[in-house]
Amino acid sequence: MINEYRNAIRDLINKNIQQGMLNSLIVWDVKSDEAQDPTLLSLRIYGSRNHTDVIQVACGVSGIWEKLPEKRIAVPLISDVLRLRREFLD
Repeated sequence: MINEYRNAIRDLINKNIQQGMLNSLIVWDVKSDEAQDPTLLSLRIYGSRNHTDVIQVACGVSGIWEKLPEKRIAVPLISDVLRLRREFLD
């Protein structure tokens, strides 16, 4: 189910970008300290270190061992993340 969840996150991000609905996303410039630690980026964006999977999908990396690119990313709002988690992981 984790792959379906990650695909749903990716699809949501892509759909919102394609439709120009950036108000339905959080746009963030990844800084050098955040690039070394996806849990730090999750904490700064969502207030919790528990959403590294969303960060990885948004950054296009496969695992937490990979350095994140220092670039602008878009991630879903926390309400969408929690909805997708309930749908695919609970």
